[in-house]
Amino acid sequence: MSSLLSVTAGILSYNRCEDLQRTLTAVLAVPDMRVLLIDNASTDGTREMLTGEFGIDTHPTTLLTGCAPRAIDAPSPLPFRPSVLYPRMTCLLLEHNTGIAARNILFERVGTPYLLTLDDDSWPRGTDDVLRLLQTMESDRRIASVCAACVHPATGVAETAGIERFASGGDAARGYDVVNIAAGGSLLRMSAVRCTEGYGEEFFWGREENDLAFQLLLCGYRIVYDPQAVVWHALSPVGRRQYERLRYVTRNSLWLLWKYFPLVVALPVSLLFSLRRLLAVIKDWRRAVPVLRGIVAGYGGIAARRRRDTPLPGRPARFPLRESLHLRGWFTKLLYE
Repeated sequence: MSSLLSVTAGILSYNRCEDLQRTLTAVLAVPDMRVLLIDNASTDGTREMLTGEFGIDTHPTTLLTGCAPRAIDAPSPLPFRPSVLYPRMTCLLLEHNTGIAARNILFERVGTPYLLTLDDDSWPRGTDDVLRLLQTMESDRRIASVCAACVHPATGVAETAGIERFASGGDAARGYDVVNIAAGGSLLRMSAVRCTEGYGEEFFWGREENDLAFQLLLCGYRIVYDPQAVVWHALSPVGRRQYERLRYVTRNSLWLLWKYFPLVVALPVSLLFSLRRLLAVIKDWRRAVPVLRGIVAGYGGIAARRRRDTPLPGRPARFPLRESLHLRGWFTKLLYE
C-alpha cells in the first residue's frame, strides 16, 4: 500500500483561476494522494473552470468519513462535491469568503492521518518531496508539522531561506525546530491539530500559521522545517493587496504577543516591533497608514487576548517565562522581518 494514501492535499482558493488550474494539475499528478479543495467564493471563473477541466459534480455530497475532531467544533454538514474525472478529488464551494476560517473546515473534514496544506498558487515539486515530508514527519511522533522549503519556480528564490537561523534546535538532516507553518507548503499531523482550536479565525489574514504553531507547541509537539523537501510557490500577484496585508500582519503580530506570552516578555518585544515597523515607513511612506492602524488595533486588543482562559484541559494558556526565552529565535525573526 502506498504511503501517500495517508496524505490529503488541502487547497484553499480565492479568485486565482489560472493559478489554481496549474496547482490542481500538479497535485493530481502525485499518485494516491487525495485532494480536497475549498473555494472561498471566487467570482473570476474559477468555478466554471473546475467544472470544465476537473469535472466537479454539481450535486452535493459528503466527504470521506473520519473521526470527529475533539477540539475543533464541527459545523453542520457542508455540501462537498466530488470530481467525476478524478475520484481522489473533492471540492467545497463556499458562498462567502471566510478567510483563513476555511482552513479549519479542512481540519474538520480530512479523513487521512496527514494533511498537506497548499495555496492555490503552490504545489509540491514532485512525489519525492511529499515522501520526504512524510519521512521527516514519521521520524518522531512529537512532530506535528513539517514545513517545506517554499521556492519560486521561475526565480529559484526560497521565501523560507534563512529560517534555520532562528531555529531553537535541529539540523538539515533531521529538520530544524522552528515556529513556522507555511500554509502554502506544510505537512500536518491531524491527531495533533485536533488537540488545538485550529486557526484563530479572529486573525482572518496573516500570522494565523504562528497562532496554530504556538498552540501545537503548548501541547508538547514539535514544529519542524525541512529544507530538503521543496514546494513550488509562484507567489501570484493576484489579490496580494500588500498594504492591507501589512495592517493585518502588524495587528496580528501584537495579538500573538498578548495571547501567548507573559507581559514581562510581550511588552518590550511589542515596543521594539512597533518601532521597527514605524522606521520602515521612512523608505515607503505608503506604509504609514496601515502600520499605524495595525499598531492601534494591536494594542487595542490587549484586554481581549489577555482574557483567554486555558482553552483545553491539560494545556497552559501561555508560555511561562523560561519557555518564552527558549523561543527567542521567533522574537528575533519577528523584529527582522
